[in-house]
Amino acid sequence: MGLGLDWRQVQLPNGLHLITIARPGTPVVAVRVYVRAGSRYDFERELSLPGLAHFTEHLLFKSTQQREQREIFAMVERLGGELEAGTTKEYTTFYAVIPPYGLEAAIAILAEVLTRPGLRQEDVWPEKLVVLEEIRRAQDGQGILIDHFAETLWQVHPLRYPALGTSQGLYDLDHESLYAFYRQRYVAGNMLLLVCGDIEHEAVERQVAEHFAALLPGAEQPPLPVQDPPLEASRVAHIEKDINQVYLLAGVPTVSMKHPDRSALKLIERVLGMGGSARLYQRLREQAQLAYSIHTVMAQYEDAGYFAVYTGCAPENVTQVLQVIFEEWDRLRQQGVSEDELRAAKGNYAGTLARRFETNLALAGIFGVEGLLHRPESLEDAVARINAVTRDDVLDAARTYLDAERHVLVSVGRKIDE
Repeated sequence: MGLGLDWRQVQLPNGLHLITIARPGTPVVAVRVYVRAGSRYDFERELSLPGLAHFTEHLLFKSTQQREQREIFAMVERLGGELEAGTTKEYTTFYAVIPPYGLEAAIAILAEVLTRPGLRQEDVWPEKLVVLEEIRRAQDGQGILIDHFAETLWQVHPLRYPALGTSQGLYDLDHESLYAFYRQRYVAGNMLLLVCGDIEHEAVERQVAEHFAALLPGAEQPPLPVQDPPLEASRVAHIEKDINQVYLLAGVPTVSMKHPDRSALKLIERVLGMGGSARLYQRLREQAQLAYSIHTVMAQYEDAGYFAVYTGCAPENVTQVLQVIFEEWDRLRQQGVSEDELRAAKGNYAGTLARRFETNLALAGIFGVEGLLHRPESLEDAVARINAVTRDDVLDAARTYLDAERHVLVSVGRKIDE
């Protein structure tokens, strides 16, 4: 692998997958666990409970069979480290960043959280109040737009629901459901552990094997197949809020992270809306002064994906802004990209990916998501995959996906006049 990296992947006897990435001389070590326990699995039970995955993550950090929450965090923080967790639509991740001398302590405490959790009945109600506040805060930011977009785009796919859950779903959660979810999803085959930093592969493998030996046994449980109805016509949704600007997300369904078209879509993402030289930035901000911030948004999940444009503008400019966005989609469908644009987009991809590889935590994150849901990919392999994309590939992808007649538009702000 590039950037002087040396990585290995093994499967331990209990079924846990381990990736170690050696980066000699780096000052901290990142330990990161990925679990197939995202919010999409809230709906793979007879009783659908939105927020089940997210709440389970919270409860796991409340206590272990040996420690209270304060001591869990103190095990890492007293060494100058950080301990954190998060739930997405596809996975839950737990991680510690710590100086190298604290590596085994980080591995040990994460193992304790995941293999010997307290999951106490008395913690359920107080933690519900904490999560409820988190859900309320999310309604005030950009997240509400993205959540509403997913709900409008997908009709039956569990990706349509917010990762944090809902207030009603939170109310309906009970201790029995949480414990059952933990027993089902937090098994060895559903987990990938990564250690990235100034390490020795064999020593880390021994430590992980020892501390994670008590993982619940079980095979990998990928998501059940879901067939969402095709988008046959445009769908529009608006959330009315008394704010000065209207925020827009206009997009289309695309492909999963496993589909070969994702490489061409990555380049379209850059040509249209990544950076000040992108087409939409130039037209909407520099030429027409219709918007201040414009960028493209791509989401690629294990079995689905979308491409969208995000921006904000005055309510009276919404029609013009959308017209420009769809004109640029159509221009790509008709003309594709120039050689210069293609070369610049490939250079941008390689450079931004190299920057994402800069820290050990970020590198563990890239390898973690790819390794859990698809396959880990080196920097060289990723760049080679993008560099293989031709102008014809970009043109084909634009014609396949960027259809202004079948798009999803979600907006937040004052009422938009028809």
